[in-house]
Amino acid sequence: MKKYKLILLFSAILITFGSCSEFLDVNTDPNNPATAPAKIVLPAAEMSTAAFYNNYLMTYGSIWAEHLCQNFTSNQYNAINDYNPQPTDFNWMWSESFSGALNDYKYVIEEAEKVEDWNMYLIATSMQVFHFAILVDLFDKIPYSEGLQGNTGILAPKYDDGQTIYADLLTRIDAALSKNFSAITNTAIGSNDYLFHGDMNKWKAFANTLKLKLYLRQTKGGNVNAKLTECLGSSYGFVDEALIGGFTAEPGKRNPFYGVNMAGEGLGTDNFRAADVFLDYLKNNNDIRYNGIFKPGPGASGAFNSMVFGDRLNSGGSTESDKIARGNWKSDDPVYFFTKAMIQFMIAEAKERTGISGKENYEAGVTASFIDFGHSAANANSLLSGIYAYPSATDAKINAIITQKWIASAIRLPIEAWLDYNRTGYPNFLKPSANSQIGGGLMPKRFFFPASETSRNTNAPAQEAIETPVWWAK
Repeated sequence: MKKYKLILLFSAILITFGSCSEFLDVNTDPNNPATAPAKIVLPAAEMSTAAFYNNYLMTYGSIWAEHLCQNFTSNQYNAINDYNPQPTDFNWMWSESFSGALNDYKYVIEEAEKVEDWNMYLIATSMQVFHFAILVDLFDKIPYSEGLQGNTGILAPKYDDGQTIYADLLTRIDAALSKNFSAITNTAIGSNDYLFHGDMNKWKAFANTLKLKLYLRQTKGGNVNAKLTECLGSSYGFVDEALIGGFTAEPGKRNPFYGVNMAGEGLGTDNFRAADVFLDYLKNNNDIRYNGIFKPGPGASGAFNSMVFGDRLNSGGSTESDKIARGNWKSDDPVYFFTKAMIQFMIAEAKERTGISGKENYEAGVTASFIDFGHSAANANSLLSGIYAYPSATDAKINAIITQKWIASAIRLPIEAWLDYNRTGYPNFLKPSANSQIGGGLMPKRFFFPASETSRNTNAPAQEAIETPVWWAK
């Protein structure tokens, strides 16, 4: 019953968010855009990606990156906590992606190309690439070359391998950036773009930032240093951050994850509790970010306590549960695509992999994270001059960068921390869930193909074991 409630709440968020105030002025069915102006379809698509990335992946990321775990007095996310999701669990997010956001971006791209509106074309291409890439990161193979073509009669699209898709995605970004942005056919997007309000310099920087992210994903499987260098030297630079804001405490206008999981009419606040792996690491290092990332349980008298990661079978009762810290999500939190800290850590890693010191960006990332969670640059500096000081050995530098990125991603972009762990093995102290159903000390590395696909698409691949790495992590 709760799963149906979640879907209804999520739909309400999209509908209400898309029909109120000047900022939220979208009144269109995102799944049927055939007669809608592209400028109206674009914000609906951006919100669809935002909710997919922020809500669904916030849950998986928070647990599998070991920031939080399923509280032992509730049951909503037991399967995730135990590494035992079912293919049916992925039906909704797959449908939302292909019938919603990705289909909408396709429409906008095609309409923009017809009239040579390269501003709109770059925005929609960048966002579609962002969404496609995350799906590849999660599922490894997806319908791509034959995907989104149901209107042409392709109802069982073939699946392309992730490496081939990544190569095409990067080619598409470059092609979009090569367009004539001084053409008189370009339009001013303005408030119809929720991320940068049509600022094309920021969109060009976003495209370059996205390229850097996709090349960093591939550092384990091949030599992409030349491409990293190209991104670092690009005249487009990098965005400072990328987000959708404007959420409030009003029902229907809350941050998508908060509205589904934290609000009174949602799934409630009983599911997520601080995992010992994460909270204890911060406390042991005197890292006060924990009191911005978490809030103490009502029965903890202000203390920040954790529970053993994945130990949902703990025999403690509700009184003990009330003593455990929970995530400090807020109703007006933005939906982040890139945080300030994340971008600085990406640049730091890219520099180190290409023979340049990443120290300055590493320190900027740590500082940005402290500020994000309510503290000061001085608080960051006290640790940067001590336990978080930039190491001298190359491997230790990458370890430090990814570990700090792991901290900074909590309750913001935790899915990225899980993906980074799959790629690098850092932080090197994560541990399997106490109630893991995989066994052998293994951890999840991918999502299952949804049952809606494997039951209807004859070209859907056979299921891989959840502990099998995706292509860039092998």
